[in-house]
Amino acid sequence: MRTKILSGLLFAVLLSGCNFAEKQEVVEWKIQNDPYYKHKKSQFEVLSMNEKYTTMMLGDSITDEGQWDELLNNDKVQNRGISGDTTSGVLDRLNSISSNIQQVFIMIGVNDIMRGKEVDEVYNNYLKIIKTFKDKNIKVNIQATLYIGEKRKADFNPKIEELNKRLEKYASENQITFINLNPILAPQKVLKKEFTFDDLHLNGTAYKIWANEIKKYF
Repeated sequence: MRTKILSGLLFAVLLSGCNFAEKQEVVEWKIQNDPYYKHKKSQFEVLSMNEKYTTMMLGDSITDEGQWDELLNNDKVQNRGISGDTTSGVLDRLNSISSNIQQVFIMIGVNDIMRGKEVDEVYNNYLKIIKTFKDKNIKVNIQATLYIGEKRKADFNPKIEELNKRLEKYASENQITFINLNPILAPQKVLKKEFTFDDLHLNGTAYKIWANEIKKYF
């Protein structure tokens, strides 16, 4: 009898555990929930009335880490990069574009791809970003998403290549500037070791090259 009672209790506990597991919701990762993103987005909103700046550098950590006013020797360039950002994250913060911005340099998409997003979704979000700026008569400069280094190239670089091809085609068809640093930084479709310490982010030499490449568009 005692064995039957214990067996019944054990079954009830297991059943309740199963029910609890079924009720647990899988929460999708979103950059919008990241504290760093929230803090930076909030700061950009507070600073959106600043009319000093005429050029925006927009993107993720690769943009965020650049000291753009010094690299370009131009104090009218604002940095609107957020580490970890994605195309959907950028879309959710385009309400803070300063009124005097005349042109934007965009590089975004690598985090989407590293998080498993399909190229179609990334590309469509990108077009929405471009449209937002075009609707405000802001000149758009699309910068190709950079290839990743040797360690993770097989996982992500094919999708990065596909995204870039589609963006370049769109830019050509819509009279938008397309800037591709990959032939310099990743001539073999892999980010060269001399330009990175972690196969993803850039060192000072790479930023100097980047800045020199885009100075001609000012």
